[in-house]
Amino acid sequence: MSFFPTDSQAPLKPVREPIDADVSARIDVLRAVLIGLIVLCHGGRFLGAQVPFASPFVEWVLTMVNRGPACVAVPLFFAISGYLLLRKLEATPAAYLRLMRTKAVAIGLPFVLFNAIWIAWVFVFGSIPLFGGRSFVLAAGIPQKLLGLGTSPFNYPLWFLRDLLVVFALAPVFLVFYRRLPRAGLLLLAGLWFLESPASEYSLAGFAFAFYAGGYLARRRANLRDTAGWDAAVLPLFALGTALVGLQPWLGLDPYALAAVKKVYQMVGVAAFWCLSRRQWLKGSALLHRVAAMSFFVFLTHEPTVSLLQSRLLAVWTPAGTVGQLVAYPLVGLAAMAGLSLLGWGLSRSLPRLFAVATGAPPRLRFAPAPVPAPVPASKPGTGA
Repeated sequence: MSFFPTDSQAPLKPVREPIDADVSARIDVLRAVLIGLIVLCHGGRFLGAQVPFASPFVEWVLTMVNRGPACVAVPLFFAISGYLLLRKLEATPAAYLRLMRTKAVAIGLPFVLFNAIWIAWVFVFGSIPLFGGRSFVLAAGIPQKLLGLGTSPFNYPLWFLRDLLVVFALAPVFLVFYRRLPRAGLLLLAGLWFLESPASEYSLAGFAFAFYAGGYLARRRANLRDTAGWDAAVLPLFALGTALVGLQPWLGLDPYALAAVKKVYQMVGVAAFWCLSRRQWLKGSALLHRVAAMSFFVFLTHEPTVSLLQSRLLAVWTPAGTVGQLVAYPLVGLAAMAGLSLLGWGLSRSLPRLFAVATGAPPRLRFAPAPVPAPVPASKPGTGA
């Protein structure tokens, strides 16, 4: 089976058939893995900031993880969102209004709620260590910090949800390209991403490209199940790229060259994570499927949780040596993920309606983990499975 079974020049029509069970299972475990990387990254930011790096080796390791796999998480989330949403979206006003209404509840409501809670907290109870305080909010403006207008939202990781809503709003543009010039749309968005200012490794153009590309693969009916043939090229390249990303502080690249390298690395990283998700030990992990059910709640609440945990850790221990810092780096993130997952499970059972509203889920949802897929029998030689 070829990767693209349809004519690349044909209009890309909506796809009605259900998502392959293997692909669905891989998406589910990636939710847990990618959220975990983000939380680990944020939980270890005290190293190099509040606590100087003990050695260049520590700086290399943390840069390698934080600027490597953790930075691939965001474009991969946008690609997955595009794959799931754009595969069957119709180019009609009714479908678009239904989309935006649904996403206003599923994403917009949690975004506002988990900003408002902590803005109210700092005005009533005072600053949150390593997170922010009242003066920080007032300097930018309460509406700006609440909605992330022209600045990061007060709960800074939630900028992802704000930008995701913006990309959802652009869906009609993507549908026009799918209908008229599907490949040109992909190349145009890629070009905009590579030619824009390198001020940040993330950008709206890059998110739009990843989102469009996910929908492009869905509507082209790309064979995302049988990807074993990618491994030999993608995984070594990703490993080498990750090691080089760790050398970023010493490479001395100009901003434009560094931005181009990072963008290529992110595209390779998206493919590499998809290759890894094929492994049965990952795809079939009952633990990861259970964690995935709480991954959105963990994302919404990991700040200021990790900030508070970092301040408590530094109050009792300041890791000064190389070994100590490498041990301390994942502690906060792992503790936050474990505690918040347990809290989420407790709330989903004791206060299911409130929990559903807070996380943008339909009240009827029980937050059960996705079923763990059965092992896939080994394919015959030459099938590419």
